[in-house]
Amino acid sequence: MSTVRNAYDALRQPEYTGENRCTPCTVVNVAIAAGVAAAVWVLVAPAVGVAALAVCLAAIALRGYLVPGTPTLTKRYLPDRVLAWFDKRPTREPEPVEDVDAAAELFAAVAIVECDGDDFCLEDSFRETWLARADEVEGDDELAAAAAQYFGIDAGEEVTFEPLGPAFTVLVDGTPWGEYPSRAAFLAEVAGARMLADRHEDWEAFTLAAQSELLAALRLFIDTCPSCGGPATLGEDTVESCCRDISIVAVTCDDCDQRLFEIEQFGQFDLD
Repeated sequence: MSTVRNAYDALRQPEYTGENRCTPCTVVNVAIAAGVAAAVWVLVAPAVGVAALAVCLAAIALRGYLVPGTPTLTKRYLPDRVLAWFDKRPTREPEPVEDVDAAAELFAAVAIVECDGDDFCLEDSFRETWLARADEVEGDDELAAAAAQYFGIDAGEEVTFEPLGPAFTVLVDGTPWGEYPSRAAFLAEVAGARMLADRHEDWEAFTLAAQSELLAALRLFIDTCPSCGGPATLGEDTVESCCRDISIVAVTCDDCDQRLFEIEQFGQFDLD
């Protein structure tokens, strides 16, 4: 039994199987396996074709792919819009996106102020109170209650959290309601919602989608991590999903490496 187990472990590639499995890689390789098996069925014998298909599928199940180099080839040659589709996972139906002038609304709430010429930065008292309120909801119970209030969740519905690598997902009765780049990002989100509810006279008139857009923009200005208290820095990075490499602009906590804000980079983004 140990010999079989050792052989299984030697063949298996955890970096390309299980939760790390690349769906488009699997689809492409299963199609190739079916084509090979069909050819063997016709040219050699049906039984040999069935055996060939079984071997190919076993290789895909254990290793994640059949053709060597598939993950690299898939990222390189499949259209990005196709790969992006495979990155998605089921979630609640999103609300329609609204056009919101985030800078103008945050400025009206005195969340941000002009600084260094034409630039914006957090207003000092807003920063101080925002971080204090993030500290108030640091625990799971407090954060769940704050999330229920922010999302308008009915009493009796269970709010839970699911870390997925560095990402942080909020679930309501098991259904994903929102995904954030880190726990620190969600702390900043719910604390920011409380701040803007106090400071923006029209906050309640915004839809949840518009509120989320404003809060995401607010996280772009954060310069102190709500989790570890260290500095947060704006910069560029490349992240790897199961299917593709993505260039992003991000705000990251220097001390604990939690991501507070990230957006896919299209073209040139001026950080100066």
